[in-house]
Amino acid sequence: MTGPPANLERLFQPLDIGRMRLRNRIMVPSHGARTGSIVGSESEAAQFRAYYLSRARGGAGWVGGSNAFVAQPLPAGFEPTGVGASTTGTFRHPLFVSRYRRYMDELHAEGAVGTVQMILQGGMPLGPSAGRASGWASSVTAHEMEPGEIAWLIAEYGASAALAAEAGIDGVEVHANHDDLLQWFLSPLTNRRDDDYGGSPEKRMRLLLDILTAIRAASGTALTVGVRLCMDELQDGGYGAADAQAMIATLTASRLVDYLSLDVGNNWGAPSYIPPPVFGAAHWAGLCGQLKGTTSLPVVYAGLVTSAAVAAAVLAEGQADVVGLNRATIADPELPAKARAGRLEEIRPCVGVNDCINRLVVDGLPFGCAVNPAAGHELEPLEPAAEPRRILVVGGGPAGLETAALAAERGHDVTLWERADELGGQMALAARTPIHAAFGRHIEFQHGRLDRLKVAVQLGRAATAEDIVAFGAEAVVLAVGAPALRPAIPGVDLPHVAQLDEVLGGALSPTGRVVVVAQHDHMAPLVVADYLATVLGARVILVHQSLAPAPLAGRYTVGAALNRLLAAGADIRTMTRVVAIEPGVVRARDIFAGTVRDIDDVQAVVLACGRQPDPTLRRQLDGRVAELHVIGDAYAPRRITFATRQAWALARQL
Repeated sequence: MTGPPANLERLFQPLDIGRMRLRNRIMVPSHGARTGSIVGSESEAAQFRAYYLSRARGGAGWVGGSNAFVAQPLPAGFEPTGVGASTTGTFRHPLFVSRYRRYMDELHAEGAVGTVQMILQGGMPLGPSAGRASGWASSVTAHEMEPGEIAWLIAEYGASAALAAEAGIDGVEVHANHDDLLQWFLSPLTNRRDDDYGGSPEKRMRLLLDILTAIRAASGTALTVGVRLCMDELQDGGYGAADAQAMIATLTASRLVDYLSLDVGNNWGAPSYIPPPVFGAAHWAGLCGQLKGTTSLPVVYAGLVTSAAVAAAVLAEGQADVVGLNRATIADPELPAKARAGRLEEIRPCVGVNDCINRLVVDGLPFGCAVNPAAGHELEPLEPAAEPRRILVVGGGPAGLETAALAAERGHDVTLWERADELGGQMALAARTPIHAAFGRHIEFQHGRLDRLKVAVQLGRAATAEDIVAFGAEAVVLAVGAPALRPAIPGVDLPHVAQLDEVLGGALSPTGRVVVVAQHDHMAPLVVADYLATVLGARVILVHQSLAPAPLAGRYTVGAALNRLLAAGADIRTMTRVVAIEPGVVRARDIFAGTVRDIDDVQAVVLACGRQPDPTLRRQLDGRVAELHVIGDAYAPRRITFATRQAWALARQL
């Protein structure tokens, strides 16, 4: 076997950290995929193992993907809230040791090492101080921990570490960021104590150090021990990079820690600790490198590392010793193996829309990835078709592209028609904007994928019912998308009113004072408003009917877009409905009180009001083709993840 490309060689150098021998520098960081519970039913545990083992099988050297929650000292009947809230925790589950031992044996057989993250995230009500529990992300009032409760928790971390060692886990990573209780103790924003656990930077660190001491005492040298730490909270009143450097110096001197894992951000901001790609790949790796220069400990960098090339560059610049690729390996678990073999064009790129977490947190839906619909379905691989068939896919947007590729991978003879001169559908329009520029990488990947699969792609091919019937496919898939919806607002047909498609497509370039009418609960209104403000230089007034902008986008994504808009001088109005459009004037009304507020001196109005499927073609084809399927926005407009997951489900049936 030949080695990896020269620019990626450092990525595949082995490294020792504590008791762990890493075969390469690629880590899958901890994340709550919720693809199954290792301490749940046998089928849930099997799905859990299949998900994480696929990352090891795909070549990752270190799988730190498992979340493990530490029990809390709570009174009987109290219900903690927040992301990841847990009462009895994971370590104390009667199946913890046996289930993790099996998982670790399987992980080691794949050549990887495995760690778990010790978490007390979302543990409200516990906090270092009474009052606000979680910086600016929540107004929940905390229960101020008493000395006895702190002592109980320290002992519980030690007991949990002993159970981890008994289970054969290679290491534990103490979670001291991402709204964890331990971060709240570290931060002056949330720790206002005046006892031994607060009042100075040194005292704010005491709980973390006491916990690390307990872990070492309980597990000896059986575990590699790391700490996940935020480099900069990026919140008023929180701690910054200089404070993080002092913490790192203390941790280094303590000799209690084998490595540090560093990222940046907070639980609701710009950026959140799961930054969208508008910031650029590995945006804070430079800061990580500065902090790395102050410690002798190995350092892991995590934060929007989108490709093997980016990861290798972080290592080459001396900014980290190991690089965490989380969303990138959700998008393609085989990224390490493909990169090592030089098959870079075959790596499915992450587009960073964060639906991998937003589906869980916002929608209450199962885990899923926008570009990899197989994520979470590792026990249900697509099998070759028993009888290859001739399939016609009409439409080259997310749903059509994924359906065509998956059907071809099963062995079908696939043709794809796209009426535009480029693939991508609405993704191609969005790819022209700063916020969604990463979409272009996905479209390019899909184009190459279809070429390798020898799918017959015809661009500029508008499909009529007669054309489709004449083609004679054994199955027809309509993935024709949906046109932009035009709301029933008086004046909506005036010449200065445009659809967002016309703006993003370059047909119109509104300037001056522009009102964006937002009747859509995800990112589209923010994306077109950002394009108007930052690319075209318009003065934007964004009018949302909803209680807040983009409520379905999720707190991990929306902050970055709002930061850009506000920095560009945009005026964002919520709970407001546009009731009439006149030359130079937009009439808006508060949705609750009904108060009318005119917006004057308006040069243009842009509609971002969602989409409405056109059923004409489907109805024309009813009963005229052997098998007809309608997917994606053509069925019901939703997000990319919905389209690709529907494509995956359909491909299993074709």
